[in-house]
Amino acid sequence: MIELKNISKDFVGQNGIKSNIIKSISASIQKSKITSFYAPHGSGPSYLLKIISGLEIQTEGSVLNPNSEKIIYIPTEPSSFPWYNVFDNVKLGIVNYDLKSVEKMIKLAGLEGYESFHPHNKSYGFRFRIALARSLAQSPGLILMDDPFKLMDNKTKSEMYSLIIDINRTKGTTFCLASSNLDETLMLSDKIFLMSNEPSEIIYKTEVDLPAKRDLSIKKSDEYISVKTKIITEIKKFDVE
Repeated sequence: MIELKNISKDFVGQNGIKSNIIKSISASIQKSKITSFYAPHGSGPSYLLKIISGLEIQTEGSVLNPNSEKIIYIPTEPSSFPWYNVFDNVKLGIVNYDLKSVEKMIKLAGLEGYESFHPHNKSYGFRFRIALARSLAQSPGLILMDDPFKLMDNKTKSEMYSLIIDINRTKGTTFCLASSNLDETLMLSDKIFLMSNEPSEIIYKTEVDLPAKRDLSIKKSDEYISVKTKIITEIKKFDVE
């Protein structure tokens, strides 16, 4: 389990004025669960994921990783190189890679049969699958996903939601998502932290008591509507836009 203790982040602009982007965030990311940090239009969750990954340094607080588990960060535009085929993209950066392990992760990410295919930079769903397979091949303790679905069309989004849920439920992979899409957050998450506008702080958290296997039809269920209504109420209460 990854623990966040009183994480704050200040940013100094070109004009020399300091702004507080994240304020006193404390939260836990449970093993084998999908945790989401949601803000309608805020940059706070994205900065928080970068701090967890080590790409950004917090001004105050600490990220506790007691078992020194590997943490992988997937950005909004997942990285892939069109001059490499899928197999070479997936094994990129992995020292002493195991052939069978890489092939297994390619299959798990839904890319079996595409090993020799060269990705197109505008194929966001395909590129995400490559980034996911590469991440899984490194045996991570946590995969961070920074609003990775917002550039995809609805059909592709639905496929990616199902893929993440299946990998989490069957393999026990721990995921953490930063998102500005409430339905997406509800579709994927076991726990949601709602964050305010800048300075971003946690204003509400909830366990998502929905069936483990989910698809878009769940949006019509009473349980789904109830959880969504509670979050919308908190958004209005704290005037989060």
